[in-house]
Amino acid sequence: MAEVSEDIRNLAARHQEFQRQAEALRQQMNMVQASITSCDQTIVTINELKTASTEGRTAETMVPVGFGSFVHAEIKNADKVIVDLGAGFSAEKPADEAIETLNRRKEQLKKILEQMNASLTNYVQGMQALESEAARLQQPGQA
Repeated sequence: MAEVSEDIRNLAARHQEFQRQAEALRQQMNMVQASITSCDQTIVTINELKTASTEGRTAETMVPVGFGSFVHAEIKNADKVIVDLGAGFSAEKPADEAIETLNRRKEQLKKILEQMNASLTNYVQGMQALESEAARLQQPGQA
């Protein structure tokens, strides 16, 4: 009987580790999803600014100046956009190229999210297998 109890403790410890890993993965997935949403919002904003610029209108926006402070500003020309390339590098690109860059990044993030989702599924299946094994060990006569 002590052997069954020890087996159940081991299964519980493995289950808890899977739970911790699954929760950490869920948090990372939320961050990736937030990045995808940010890409979408940025693409919409660039398109709106580009449309306003094409129509000869100025677009109004608020520009961050630091420490949670903003100033009102007018964007007279949205033909060029500074895009983050990663690793601390940025580049000035035409608005259409900036949108292409953001769409590529968004697709990469979606692939990463799919891989993370597959890993999460594996963790969940592992937890379910451990739960089934623990239930089997707790049944009378299954020691």
